[in-house]
Amino acid sequence: MISLGIIGSGLQAQALRGHGGPLGGIRLVDTPARNWRDIAEDPVLGAVLVDLAGDAGLAAIIAALTTGKIVVCPPAPAGTLADHTRLRAAVIRGGGTLLPCGELTHGEAARRGLAAIADPAFGKLTSLYIAIRQPRGPGDVLKDLAPEAVAFITAAIPDDFSSVRVAAGGLFGTERDSVVIILRSTKDVVVTIELAKCLPASLPAPGLGEVEIDAIGTLQAIRITPLDSAVRIHRDDGTAARPWLDAAVLAMLRDVERASSGLPEVAGWLHRAASNRALLTAIRAAAM
Repeated sequence: MISLGIIGSGLQAQALRGHGGPLGGIRLVDTPARNWRDIAEDPVLGAVLVDLAGDAGLAAIIAALTTGKIVVCPPAPAGTLADHTRLRAAVIRGGGTLLPCGELTHGEAARRGLAAIADPAFGKLTSLYIAIRQPRGPGDVLKDLAPEAVAFITAAIPDDFSSVRVAAGGLFGTERDSVVIILRSTKDVVVTIELAKCLPASLPAPGLGEVEIDAIGTLQAIRITPLDSAVRIHRDDGTAARPWLDAAVLAMLRDVERASSGLPEVAGWLHRAASNRALLTAIRAAAM
C-alpha cells in the first residue's frame, strides 16, 4: 500500500479529493491545511500529487523528488532547460520518480485512442488534429492549454519536430485567447493544433473543456472526443465504439503503482517531460 499526499487545489487535486471510492493500492493522506513543504518532505508518504502552479509547484516537485518520492505532476513541470536540469538532479540525488501526467493523456478516451494509434492495425500515423476550447475569459492559451496538447502529441509521436509555425492573437478579448499551430515531424507527420477561449459561458465545458482529436493513419482513422462516452474508431468495414468511464486522475494513480513496482518504462517519463518542455519552448518562440 502506497501513501499519497496532495499538494495544491487544481483540477486533478479536486478530482482526487472528490472521488470517494477505493483507490486500489493507494492510501490517500490528505491534509490541505499543511504547508506544501511539510507534505513534500513527509517520510510517511511514498508519493505526492503536485497540482500547484508556478515556482511553488516546481519547488514542491523538486523537494519531493529529493526525498525519494513518486511525484505526479503536470505534463511540462519545467519551463526552462535550467529548471529541467534541476529536476533531473533531484531525481539522481534523491532517487524519486517523476510522472508527468495530463488531464488529456490520462483520460480514458485519449488513452484508448493512443492505444489504437499505436496498434499496427492503425497503420502509419500521417496526420493529427487537436482542438481544445474553453469558455471565454482571462488567460493566455499557450500557457493554459498548450501543455495538455503537447503532452498528447509527444505520447503519440516519438519524432522530433523540424517545423513549427504559430499564428496567435486575441479574438475574443485583450489577451492571447486563440492560436493555431502547425507542426511537421522529422518523419513527416503533420500536426494541427487549435486552442481557443471562445465558448459562450452558457455552454457546458467541464474540466479541460471541449476537446476534439482526429488522427489519420494509412489503414484507419480515429476521432477522440473526451466529453462523449466512447472513442469511435472508423475502418473501411464499419465503426467501432470503445466506452470509457474513469476520471484521468485514477489512471495517474495506476502509474504511481506501476512506478512503485519498479517497472522499466518508468525511466522514460523524465525524458517525456523533457520532450514536452522542448516542444512547448519551440511553440512559444514561434509565437513571439
